[in-house]
Amino acid sequence: MNTKNIIMLLSVCFCILFSNQVTSRNISPLPHNLADITQYRDQIGAVYYFYVTGQETGGIWGTGIYTDDTEIAVAAVHAGLLAADQVGVIKVTIQAGQTSYSGSTAHNVTSANYNSWEGSYSVATDDGGDNPVLADPGNLTAFRDVLGGVYHFNVIADEENKGLWGSNVYSDDSALAKVAIHTGVLRLGESGTVRVVIVPEQESYIASHYNTINSSSFSAWNGSYAVSNVSGNTALIPYPGSFSLPLTGFYNLAAFRDTVGAAFHFTVTGENNTSIWGAGIYTDDSSLAVSAVHAGIIGLDQTATVKVSILAGQSSYNSSTAFGITSSTYGEWGGSYSLHTADGGNGAIPDINSALSASITSEQSFFYQITAGDHPTGFNATGLPEGLSVDSNGLISGTSKVNGHFNINLLAMNALGVDMAELSLTVGEGAEAVSTASCIFHWAEQSYPEFFSPASLETLEFAGYTYRYYSATDSYLALHTDGNIYVLIPIFGTQIINVGSINDFRALSGC
Repeated sequence: MNTKNIIMLLSVCFCILFSNQVTSRNISPLPHNLADITQYRDQIGAVYYFYVTGQETGGIWGTGIYTDDTEIAVAAVHAGLLAADQVGVIKVTIQAGQTSYSGSTAHNVTSANYNSWEGSYSVATDDGGDNPVLADPGNLTAFRDVLGGVYHFNVIADEENKGLWGSNVYSDDSALAKVAIHTGVLRLGESGTVRVVIVPEQESYIASHYNTINSSSFSAWNGSYAVSNVSGNTALIPYPGSFSLPLTGFYNLAAFRDTVGAAFHFTVTGENNTSIWGAGIYTDDSSLAVSAVHAGIIGLDQTATVKVSILAGQSSYNSSTAFGITSSTYGEWGGSYSLHTADGGNGAIPDINSALSASITSEQSFFYQITAGDHPTGFNATGLPEGLSVDSNGLISGTSKVNGHFNINLLAMNALGVDMAELSLTVGEGAEAVSTASCIFHWAEQSYPEFFSPASLETLEFAGYTYRYYSATDSYLALHTDGNIYVLIPIFGTQIINVGSINDFRALSGC
């Protein structure tokens, strides 16, 4: 393969622009409503960061060091850190109780004297530090106001008598100890640290059975959150009805009649215990388990995943005998379906096709457009870190206030259903190199699948190479620390080919 052909391999749907953001932290400041400092009294020397709106009136005792029942918003103004009604981040250090507190007047705030008190704190300008790991709050309703906020909690995984609504994104009244099991971060009874990202309110929450836990569906709710391990690389739960998470418990397909053109996957055990109507195309009240055997997709008593295409009602249905099952004829009926070997296809439900990896440094603004085929009418993205948001057209933008790795739940939808994909987003140190590699990998995978497939595999590192291996073609694509790009493609020989500099490829490919 010559250099010209390789260059042709190298449109990624995101771009990165520089901004003047202060270096990001790894854990977000706490919301103002949690600034009851008395609860931290036994943690002398501990440092916490809070979002605070300055105010000039309220209880305040002391100067420099305040009683721990002093309102933090008033102390911040008294100390000259914030003006009244100004919003900012305040650093709070837990101090021991004092034998006395001296009052004073400063910045239009007068603090009072006080005698001995059991706990104290001091305030200072935000220095970009991180909050410590917090105790399990039960649920996340108290954190609702910090959209995209990232927090760490010590949790003992538990499933008893605890509500759980959603999949990947959960209503914020869902029990964190149970969500930790559902997401696979912790096993039942296991203790560990989990990471939570606060998510905006959602119009609906999707039920699923995953890691032995059933979650429930729910309509609109005012707050949400997502959970992962501390590293942020916990794989997302597949969308129910996809190849990776087939639906179960459906006797027939009547409930899907309004989704003509869509395709769903089901786990079925073959049966021959009831009547079905049709041959190849079945009435939607026909038993799925019997039709799957009749269609030759599975055997009797065999359990497997099948793909079902939802079809319009027919004017008539033919009978036939196949694989030991005889179907019946029928006249006109309002809904139908056909059966196929499971292949991951979802019919006319949107199919997300934008890049599935991206990376930015903490000083960079981010723009990423979710794209999908099959006429999506809406988009969403959940699990975005603080500072990033998504609009109704699927544009993710902003400047992240938090470093780390985030598996973002991308959604594209139309009237027939929802497609889900996982965007691997890295924010922070080393992000620029990862971004360049991801861009080139994505372009090659999308443009030349005959060389580089399957797409969006794990990115690996070895001996200076950042590379991906493509099992379907036994090929490699790599960026090296020497500044060049290399390929090994068997149909062009067994030698590793240096195809040019990374900088040249960035300029030519838009990466």
